[in-house]
Amino acid sequence: MSHQLDIDFRMVSTQEGNASVVRFPTDYPSTPYPLIYREVFDTPPQPAIINEVRVHTYRAIPRLSRGQDRVFRALWSLQYPMVVHRVDDGLQARWSPEAFTTSHGNDDVLMIDSRSGVMEWKKVKASEFFSEFIRTDIVRGSVKLKDWPPSASFLEEFKYHYDAFMSAVPMPSYTRDNGFKNLAAHLPDLPKPHRSLKPDLGPKMYLATRDIDGLGSTALHLDITSAVNILVYASDGDPPGSIWHIFLASDLERLRGYLRSLPGGQAHTDPIQAQTTYLTPGMLRELCLLGVKPFEVHQRYGEAIFIPAGCAHQVSNTSACIKIACDFLCVEGIYHSARVSEEIFRGRQEDLLGLESMLWHAWVSLREMSQVSVALSTQETKTRKERKRHNQRHTVRGQDDLARRKQERRGWDTANETDATLRCPDPACATSVRKFRVLDGVFNHL
Repeated sequence: MSHQLDIDFRMVSTQEGNASVVRFPTDYPSTPYPLIYREVFDTPPQPAIINEVRVHTYRAIPRLSRGQDRVFRALWSLQYPMVVHRVDDGLQARWSPEAFTTSHGNDDVLMIDSRSGVMEWKKVKASEFFSEFIRTDIVRGSVKLKDWPPSASFLEEFKYHYDAFMSAVPMPSYTRDNGFKNLAAHLPDLPKPHRSLKPDLGPKMYLATRDIDGLGSTALHLDITSAVNILVYASDGDPPGSIWHIFLASDLERLRGYLRSLPGGQAHTDPIQAQTTYLTPGMLRELCLLGVKPFEVHQRYGEAIFIPAGCAHQVSNTSACIKIACDFLCVEGIYHSARVSEEIFRGRQEDLLGLESMLWHAWVSLREMSQVSVALSTQETKTRKERKRHNQRHTVRGQDDLARRKQERRGWDTANETDATLRCPDPACATSVRKFRVLDGVFNHL
């Protein structure tokens, strides 16, 4: 049994300034989800929201330059997406279709082909994919590769490009595979037979042609971990290569409620995790009137986009693009990572990310690093002579000398007990029965 729920609110036309009633028909079961969306939709937008939508449909995304680490940390603590521009200044290697055709043209790839109107997966050679990739939009249609290479390690397949990416990626303490703020970097290396058990956080490449039909190059979805995505090739050059819409994690429930209210929406499924929706401009305007405003990002060549964990996002390419991205796990986003992980794997026994194990290894690693740091800072307070003496004690020769001296003192103190007549003059030893045979023994004791 289902009911019809009509949700009314006033939507103002930005051109005419007239108000009209918009209805969202919503099918929902009478139990156990009675009025499950009412808290999302029963409050009409306030006049301030309507006035803001007239001027701004989207949030403005912060844009940073290299070296602005302090600004990045301040915004990242709020889990805001950001753009770092001019990353290409330090990016080496060749990232063009021609370069990949030359180096990996004989590789087998799974091409996603939607030219017939239906998404099809085709196993082709990489050279065949790139021949379609560089053709004009009218002739070609839409083709793409997702997560290339799909299973093999990027380090093993694209060693030179891997090194170039790791050298150029901004905020390296978060994003590199050895960054100390990247909790995933603290996982120990596993033996080769068990290496597949370690989660693959990239990097991976994403290649897609222009979104001709406006159905999205990447559907609306969200990830467990945070990510950084760099546009390394765009066929049109200067204009933006792709358009992103990124939602704050705090907007997820209202976003889900809106998607479930659409025709065909179902209460028992997660419309974001289903990855079957691309929000059109009209749908985005409706969301704005509900107070849900995404960040809109026009990504250009050489720009890196940071997406916090748990932030739903979608992408539409305006030209043929090659992007490289990697995931990372950080303290600022750990709450959202845990929440999304629970949502995805609820009811399952398997945790593909291994979040709890990853946090344990990160704690052990960081604890050891902290102890080493304390030891080094303590050593820095010593004088040069004290540091030299300390280092000499910890050499093999120093340890041998220390053991020899202890043995000699032990021999002095125990040999010829009848001849041991000297006592320690220190008041603390007044009650001690220990005696020394020679004066050097007393001095060594003191």
